[in-house]
Amino acid sequence: MHVKYLMLMMVCVSFSCIANEPLSLSRLQTLLTEPNRSDVDKQHDANRKPAQIMRFAGVASGQTILDIYAGGGWYSELFARAVGEQGKVYAQNDTLTWRFGKKEMLARSKRQTLKNMMRFDQVAIKDIPLPSSSIDIAFMGINYHDLFFTHRNRNGERQIMRDRVVDYREAFSHIKNLLKPEGVLIIVDHHAKAGSGYEAANNLHRIDANIVKYQLQSLGFVLKEEAFYLQNPNDDLEQSVFAKGIRGKTNRFILKFGKAEWH
Repeated sequence: MHVKYLMLMMVCVSFSCIANEPLSLSRLQTLLTEPNRSDVDKQHDANRKPAQIMRFAGVASGQTILDIYAGGGWYSELFARAVGEQGKVYAQNDTLTWRFGKKEMLARSKRQTLKNMMRFDQVAIKDIPLPSSSIDIAFMGINYHDLFFTHRNRNGERQIMRDRVVDYREAFSHIKNLLKPEGVLIIVDHHAKAGSGYEAANNLHRIDANIVKYQLQSLGFVLKEEAFYLQNPNDDLEQSVFAKGIRGKTNRFILKFGKAEWH
């Protein structure tokens, strides 16, 4: 019995553990400088710190990553480069986020030479057609607030963006089901003032981090770790994230959740 157990552990060390070893920060930084990566994408690296974010997430070669509300696919492409040919990246957008990300995503797909990225266009989170326990990392970059983005005011006119808020219970219960037992959910978004509720999502495109923590923990996720690479104490949290002077420089939170049963 003990001999069989030891042999099994040796197989794990020899194959599985090595295959899933997270990429080093230096390796991730090298990916950012690859010559076939667009200069337009590279312009955002300093403000978004993707190497640090991917290291925090534990990105490794051969993984399967789901980019939720991927928008134009900026992070999707980086994930695809990082996981390599043996990995897989799924880039999902619902009807609203596709509306804003469609042009960039289609252009990216047209020039994209990576074959390990697949899109789910105009598909609700709860309807993502993937098997249970198939995802290593689910990632949502500065878009959790879009679950509650129902309207905006433009030139004095109220524009309806969604008929109703997205049901986070349905959405993230499905994500929880898609994650492997040891899988993680990474949420990055713009800080809003504590107690600001859903209106910050509509008016400022921000969200109170306490809302995110409460909602996900109520579904059985466990907050494993927080990172602070994107802090900006000079952001007063009162301005729209698109305001001149703060765009690309907002104070952002970075959260890593795991499944409660794996905690």
